[in-house]
Amino acid sequence: MESIEEKGEGGELSPEAIRALRGGHSRAAFARMLGVTPLTVYRWELPEDAPQARRPRGRVAQALKQLQGGGLTGARLPSLSRQELRPEESQRLQPCLDRLKRAEWRAAEEELLTLLASGVLKTPGARALAAVGLSHLQRWGREDSRGALATLLPHLGEAEMGLLPQGVELQVHALAANLYASPDGKLFDAVKSDAHVARAEALLVETPDASDARCLLRMAQTAGAFYLGETERVARYSGRVAEALTHVTDPALRLLAEDVCAHEEAIRGETTQATRRFREVAQGAARLGYAFLEARNLAFLAQRRLDEACEPEEALLLVRRAREAAYGGRMARGFSFIFAARAEAEALIRLARFTEAEAALDEADAVVEELSWTPLQLAVTRAKLWLTVNRPAELRKLASRLSSYDGNIQRSLTGAYALFVEAMADLSEGTAQRAAAGFAAAGARGMELGGWPYLRRECLLYETAARAYAGQREEGRVVLRRTRAFLERMPSAWHSALLHRFEGMLLVVEGRTREARDLLEASLGTFRLSGDVCMAAFTRSLLAWLSKHESDPAADELLAASDAELRRIGMAPQPNFIPATARPAGSGSPAPEPGATARLGSEALVVPFERLSVRGMGAPLIQRELLGVLEGLFPGCAPRLEEVDSQGRVTVLAGLDARPATDEVEFGDGCGRRLRLGVVGPLPVDGRAMLTLLSRLGGFALEVATLRGFATVEPGVPGTSEPTSEEPGRETELPGFIAASPSMKRLRAELSRLSASRSTVIVTGESGAGKEVVARAVHLLSTRSQRPYVAFNCAAVPKELFEGQLFGYRRGAFTGAASDHPGVLRAAHGGTLFLDEIGELPLDVQPKLLRVLENGEVFPLGETRPVEVDVRVVAATHRDLGQLVREGRFREDLYYRLQVVPVRVPPLRERREDVVALARHFVRQLTPEGQPPPQLGSDALEALMAHPWPGNVRELRNVIERSMAYGPLPAVLGAKQMRIAG
Repeated sequence: MESIEEKGEGGELSPEAIRALRGGHSRAAFARMLGVTPLTVYRWELPEDAPQARRPRGRVAQALKQLQGGGLTGARLPSLSRQELRPEESQRLQPCLDRLKRAEWRAAEEELLTLLASGVLKTPGARALAAVGLSHLQRWGREDSRGALATLLPHLGEAEMGLLPQGVELQVHALAANLYASPDGKLFDAVKSDAHVARAEALLVETPDASDARCLLRMAQTAGAFYLGETERVARYSGRVAEALTHVTDPALRLLAEDVCAHEEAIRGETTQATRRFREVAQGAARLGYAFLEARNLAFLAQRRLDEACEPEEALLLVRRAREAAYGGRMARGFSFIFAARAEAEALIRLARFTEAEAALDEADAVVEELSWTPLQLAVTRAKLWLTVNRPAELRKLASRLSSYDGNIQRSLTGAYALFVEAMADLSEGTAQRAAAGFAAAGARGMELGGWPYLRRECLLYETAARAYAGQREEGRVVLRRTRAFLERMPSAWHSALLHRFEGMLLVVEGRTREARDLLEASLGTFRLSGDVCMAAFTRSLLAWLSKHESDPAADELLAASDAELRRIGMAPQPNFIPATARPAGSGSPAPEPGATARLGSEALVVPFERLSVRGMGAPLIQRELLGVLEGLFPGCAPRLEEVDSQGRVTVLAGLDARPATDEVEFGDGCGRRLRLGVVGPLPVDGRAMLTLLSRLGGFALEVATLRGFATVEPGVPGTSEPTSEEPGRETELPGFIAASPSMKRLRAELSRLSASRSTVIVTGESGAGKEVVARAVHLLSTRSQRPYVAFNCAAVPKELFEGQLFGYRRGAFTGAASDHPGVLRAAHGGTLFLDEIGELPLDVQPKLLRVLENGEVFPLGETRPVEVDVRVVAATHRDLGQLVREGRFREDLYYRLQVVPVRVPPLRERREDVVALARHFVRQLTPEGQPPPQLGSDALEALMAHPWPGNVRELRNVIERSMAYGPLPAVLGAKQMRIAG
């Protein structure tokens, strides 16, 4: 290959001349013809003053000059051109590709293979497109990345040479980017993935409407960052999949992108949103028959639910469902299997079924080996198992295996996990001081690598425990504060209960035994309620040793019972955890007054408060905790929790006793529901006050759970149902906002939580989906609801009048300005301004709007000084603003300033539960005054539900209006009157 990397004179071979010679060829194809690299061609085409610019030299320069003069024959530079698909090929392929969008993998596979075998696909583009389809279903239908790459590989060269139609070439590169970002050590190559992304990005400039391909590219970037374990890279790509998802209509691809968004949320610490999204994707995949995605998300949901302290049987049921889905979908054993096995092992450990847990981890390890992947994914669960059954030798082996890992997948992070497991081995052997230093070193190494949150959480928790075991009071307090702060950002009920236990141990070291007992008992209550046999037994052992430390006469009996329980479940009896340096019992707590009698008082509330304030609990667990606390305070009181609607109807949420309550207290959960807590039987003198205090605390806990997103509706779980429309007066009236579907109910709840905010909101969605209705709802639900609401359509104003209409002007500011005009921004002062179709905002006006958003100042035409305005801006668009930014048609700084609170309105086809509700609403709205609204017949309802509604809510309203335009108005509107087809 000729050396052409030196700068030099290329004569008349200017960048423009090179581009003209290249013509329709891609850089890769042109480079192959000349025997150079695509990078070289790129440098030739750079402006001559660019630092990286190069000019052709030597033999290559001569060949190019001959070509320029027409002296080279076609044999030297063959005419390679893109050959478009024939109409009959497109017609045969389209049904197969449509099946892929609906996740009909088996049917699509059979049809694509039949087409390839029949020889009817003559052009390279048609064969490549069929291969893309087969590769797609292997990767995302079967989780077989290797088979997918083998199918696609023969067509990568054609894509490089520019032989394929541009749309097909784009799909080839987008899919290749994802395959090289797959969790398979034989395939994963971030450099190759990025290269295919770059090639596809170049094609996207000429194919701006390829929303599916753009979404696939964002998924590849995010997956590559996640599997590299680079937090900074994850943060860089964060939110891009959600942005690309806005314009994706393919239902299977939407679910895949939602899955990626759930992982982004989890790694950002938005655990509640991640749990909700994993559940929704699993449910959506089940409805679509998408086995791979259903199995994958059920596995991750099981792990999230374990973090939320669900009962282990619930997690095992989710894992069982995941495996049934995987088996039904003929999936290969891949990454989803590893995570399902990890969740299964975690649940089995909590049930003290250690042999089964080890077998599950061994099976998952075999898959890790098959995939040539890093062993860190199972490291924490296996380390917990060996620590629980006290097998330090196994921990040392695991640490050695992690430290000797020499693969290229997360190698540095795997080394940090090796330090963590080594510290766990030290803790198991009783060398607490060395263990504490080891956990600190592992955490520090993790922070150097970007602060991988899952490793940091474990390091902080177990370092707290090690400091307590080592009797290091001051150091322990420092780590404890860090751990609390971390769990505030990444809440988990199970980890919070574990921290309570470790903090209790630290309090014992400080001599504050009364507070220590309260925390240990709170921890025990959470573990017992969540069905964690293993941790409950361990905590009881700690309490027994604390009794021994306090010289309790029954301590020996408690220790004997605890040791027997530990042996029965397969754990070794725990040695005394209280170091010799611990302060004497009670030295850190005030002594009780002489002659004090045993009675309920403020001290009796410490443990209940600790139990009910565990962060990360969902509503069902809080309800059970509330009843458990009452049973502990008032033995035999038969507590129960009921929901009372506005008509006085009662629904029992928890507690089965049928006897009427003798004492009860009503309270709210802060989200519209009225609850009643009752007990049966006599209470102590201050029992009624205790009942009132606990009900209020329970109400606050339920409200926090709802705000954090933990109170997700669970089918079949009492007490988690959403408020029904039968209970009026609970919600603000929102004209036109119909929310019968779960997605619109969630959207309404999200808008309600924005009520106190004045942040800018950007509403996106397809044309006719209801963006203006949502914008008005933002205003009506806000504290500005009594102030002006002004709507301004950016697409309806001539460019020359735009600035005056938006910012206002003074009389005489320009020809025709006969009077002062305040402009819509000042007209909306104190209220809300809705900027519809913000994507049509002229470029020269955008900096001035940015000034308004950042400084709250308007500069009307003809004024010499700015005018302050207090206005909340809600913008809406059906355009892809990110694409407009890339094309230079929308300012990047304004784009990010608008993206403070993004709200997506789903199209009507994604919320079919709203179709009938909206239709009935429009019938009532359009019925002439004084006449009864007609009913919708069953055939009409069927026709409405079957229609795809490409025009969304606007099209539905037009259909209803058209059906009622012909008189006389019938009593029942049937399918014939609907006139859906026009």
